[in-house]
Amino acid sequence: MLKFKNNIVHGAIFDMDGTMFDTERLRFQTLKQASQELIGVEFSDVYLMQCLGLSAKSAEQLAQAEYGADIPYREIRQRADELELESVRNFGVPIKKGLLQVLERLRKSGLRMAVATSSRRAIAEEYLINANVYKFFDVLVCGDEVQQGKPHPEIFITAAQKINLEPSECFMLEDSENGIKSAHAAGGITILFRDIKKPNANMLLLTQHYYASMQAYLDDLNQVIPVLEMPSLQEAFPQTLNQLSVGIHGFGAIGGGYLAQILSHWDGYTRPKRIYASTRNTLYRSAVNAFGTYSIRYGQCSYDERIENMHIIDAENLQQMQQMYVESSLIALCLPEHALQQEAKVIAQGLYARFIAQFELHQPLTILVILNKVGAKQLLMTHIHQALEALLDPDTAAKIMAQHYFCDTVVNRMVSKLSDQNLYRQLRIKYNIFKQFQLDDEAEPIEIEDNTRLQPEQERQATLYVEDLRRNFQPSHILQSMDLILFHAESDMPIYVENASPLLQHMRQMILVDDIAEIQLIKNRLWNGVHAMMAWLSSLIGHNSIGVAMADPLVADFTRAVSAQVALGLAAQLPHRQQNLKHLAQSFLDSCEHAYKDPCQRVARDPLRKLSANERVMGALIYHLQHDLAANYVQKGVVLGYLYAIKMQQLGAQAALQHLSKQLQNAPIDEQTRQQLQYIISHQLQQLLAGQVRLEAFIQDGTQVAAVI
Repeated sequence: MLKFKNNIVHGAIFDMDGTMFDTERLRFQTLKQASQELIGVEFSDVYLMQCLGLSAKSAEQLAQAEYGADIPYREIRQRADELELESVRNFGVPIKKGLLQVLERLRKSGLRMAVATSSRRAIAEEYLINANVYKFFDVLVCGDEVQQGKPHPEIFITAAQKINLEPSECFMLEDSENGIKSAHAAGGITILFRDIKKPNANMLLLTQHYYASMQAYLDDLNQVIPVLEMPSLQEAFPQTLNQLSVGIHGFGAIGGGYLAQILSHWDGYTRPKRIYASTRNTLYRSAVNAFGTYSIRYGQCSYDERIENMHIIDAENLQQMQQMYVESSLIALCLPEHALQQEAKVIAQGLYARFIAQFELHQPLTILVILNKVGAKQLLMTHIHQALEALLDPDTAAKIMAQHYFCDTVVNRMVSKLSDQNLYRQLRIKYNIFKQFQLDDEAEPIEIEDNTRLQPEQERQATLYVEDLRRNFQPSHILQSMDLILFHAESDMPIYVENASPLLQHMRQMILVDDIAEIQLIKNRLWNGVHAMMAWLSSLIGHNSIGVAMADPLVADFTRAVSAQVALGLAAQLPHRQQNLKHLAQSFLDSCEHAYKDPCQRVARDPLRKLSANERVMGALIYHLQHDLAANYVQKGVVLGYLYAIKMQQLGAQAALQHLSKQLQNAPIDEQTRQQLQYIISHQLQQLLAGQVRLEAFIQDGTQVAAVI
């Protein structure tokens, strides 16, 4: 049941041609070709427009009046059917944009569904099966199964009866004048879509809801369809593929191990037909494209999640990158900060290619900025705008920038990418299994009796079908049964996204936030900052992975203490974000405890950047001192960062102290606090370097730095 505007709806009855499928134009073309072949005259557009929505019998009578009583109409129609089927079999049924999303939403709302089409059953079934939408419908009522065609209401009344509903309880979806007359006379909830023929005043008078496109109806439908909750980790992706393509610019750990999963869940009703992803790694590209799939491993629950419909493209191939930008509705930019300026040139080329390809439509692209940095979006947009201005005049560059939705994000999952060597070992093992499979004898077939026996000709044809499928798909089948693990990931599902694009409203794993800067600040300090501090400590005492390090009481106690201290400061700064803080803090600790595949060296990298004045670690310390909050563990984290840079990255002690001095000069604190803080950090660092204080004793010392200052 569905409440739509002022109606309680229990069923939906769809016309086929022109409503679900964009076949009216194709039908015009084939009828013109068939009439030219058989009578030497093409049917006129005027005649064909008059036939829209008519039964075959009514269309024949109209043809006799227009072209003579002896016109071989049935032969023309049969020849047109042959031409149309040939086109459909070669190129597929042209589906109206948004249809699959509409069908899934109606079906999952519990509606009974039917098709009421003027087409013959043989044609209707082939089209519905070809388009992979036959599964949505309970019954099918066709033009050759009713006495009176549209505009008579018989076909819609019959369809409603077959799904045990009153016509007044059903959506009746049409595109033609005769069709809408039929639905109105039947007493249904009439919905009219514009197709070839612009609706006239009489059509609109008979219509309760008019839409210029199926997509517009979907937008309205989304207002009354529930947004599905966050999926569980092992919940299956939606089965139905919609007509959207999406892209991941950067098939790294976050792109392949997180965004691909988010895009595969999509809105929970359908998922994109194709996910593009770009990489410069030839091995990863060739492996994924050869297997047609890959998996993400969630070690803490022993689960491998398979990602499909991926098309990995070469990040160095500008034509392929432009194609991704032209065809996609959404692109996630998963790029490191140091690559932004160079990649902005590629992005600008892609946006310009989209501008040219869609000159009349100018369809906006939703761009998710996946960058672990506060203010990432503005930085990226500046680079892209500069790159566009290097290609185009300023007005066109500004127009392209204004056309699209740029959305900042906060990622809440830890992901690690497997090395090329690890991937190579997987490929070698799977290749040996595959070669053994080819050598093994095939198992004896098991006979299963079927009460609905095939006719001899059908049985012979079915044997040919099966043999052809077996011959062509057997190798692919054995490869697909062996998952190729590319990423290790933690189980956090949500991604926080700036609420700046209408496309994101129904995305299952996206938590939309009006002020994303607040979530960025929480993530920056509570996750990234604490993560770095515990990784510095873990590396200094010899641990290789985060998960193993958390088994060490010294690391675990320090991590929990510094996490609680940072959370205290954030709660003071953002009191309305208490719920987000609680979830993120616990999620972070859970992730660390299971991150056995996450190297400490990866997390600990680039310590001087993280110790910059306004960055994750130093920024937290400065805020605590400004507001008289306990800061002893955060201050120890700063010392650990410099100690790590000196011992593990060969930074000179003097260079480290100069860096500290510079950051404190840039910090918004008074001179006395600045001098005292510099003395404390420098003194503790020198004691550790000289061996005067053991690292364990330093960590366990509970002295409050705020009290010392």
